Amino acid sequence: MKAFLPTICLMFLTYFSAQAQTNVPATNPFPSISTLTTWASLNSQQQFDVAIRAVRFKFEVKEPGAESTAYTYIRKVTVNEVNYTDRIVYRIMNNNSASIISLVTASTDLVSLYTPQLATFKNNNCKTEMSKDKNTTCSCYESAAFAIDLCDERVKLTMGDGNKYFVSVAKK
Repeated sequence: MKAFLPTICLMFLTYFSAQAQTNVPATNPFPSISTLTTWASLNSQQQFDVAIRAVRFKFEVKEPGAESTAYTYIRKVTVNEVNYTDRIVYRIMNNNSASIISLVTASTDLVSLYTPQLATFKNNNCKTEMSKDKNTTCSCYESAAFAIDLCDERVKLTMGDGNKYFVSVAKK
């Protein structure tokens, strides 16, 4: 009888540990280029808000401007026991003529993730501000409807070097 109670406790512990492991969400789900271009075509912050929450981003701040309004969303992620903040900005022109989605992270190599997805886009010379920085490597792409900038920025951190990745999808 003395062994019965610890055996039952061990069974419950094993069961609940297995349940916790099977309910872990996918690590760092980033939207595909196709999804980003779809979102850039929405011209509606309300629709974008619903879509972005599906990948665990939360609204942070609205920044109105003379020509456009920017909506910033963030999410906290942990990768290999290191904490990161991913940021995505949805900027929409005040006349709804165009929108831009900018995604910035240090948690995942966006260049390796997105470059294969851009095979059908035309590769252009980059003329963006970020591409002029000597610590940043950018590749710029375009299609009939979108301009996409994909950058890898070398960042000097207090505890060593790191990289920050940036993708911008702009509706023409």
